[in-house]
Amino acid sequence: MSVRLPERSSLALIKGKPVRYRVRRSRRTRKMGIQVCKRDGLVIILPERMGLKVVPELLEYWADWIDTKADEYDIRQGPRVRQFATGSVLSILGKPRHLAIVNLPNGRKRPVIDLTDDSLTLALAPADVFDVRPVMEKYLRRLARQDLTERTAIWADRIGLFPRKVIVGERTSRWGSCSARGTLSFCYRLVMAPPEAVDAVVAHEICHLAHLNHSRRFYSLLDRVCPDHRESMKWLREHEDDLLL
Repeated sequence: MSVRLPERSSLALIKGKPVRYRVRRSRRTRKMGIQVCKRDGLVIILPERMGLKVVPELLEYWADWIDTKADEYDIRQGPRVRQFATGSVLSILGKPRHLAIVNLPNGRKRPVIDLTDDSLTLALAPADVFDVRPVMEKYLRRLARQDLTERTAIWADRIGLFPRKVIVGERTSRWGSCSARGTLSFCYRLVMAPPEAVDAVVAHEICHLAHLNHSRRFYSLLDRVCPDHRESMKWLREHEDDLLL
């Protein structure tokens, strides 16, 4: 099940049909752009100091593409996110787990979380029961840090390349990255993906420690250490929306 997220947005007519959109400013970009996905809906990305007068022109220029994507992702009324309740199924560490939400004993406020082979039980205070997403996200972030740190150590030893640091957090455009200083960063939502897909991302970023590009030498190394990485990355592209909270 999904539910609309309340948010400040504007309404535009695209090909004669209404579509809600938000404007996001970025210090990192010098060019305006458009992004469409289930999680964020239609987003106009502008450089920090660019005026809003360019928005109507940008929407008109990309009208055909926006119209197609708005129907494909069902985001005409804004972004959609999943709604969680007892019985919902969530993939954790590549396995489907049935969610169970129960009340904490009177007087207790700190959530108690129990993960088994087939279930995730959240014992919550009354204030947390109506929106379990913050508690669940905090737990998944912690689990992801442990899992990705361990996987990185295993793959680093296997490949013979070692990062200076591993960071696990939220990334909106990439599953992972490698900095010139040897820091590897991963998106915590990988904790919901199958292990082979996570391994492909980890191997990919570790190989960047040797080749900070996507050259033939980079892919030659990646193909050798992780032959199935293309299939795993294809799975992530096709199931990205399934790995959203």
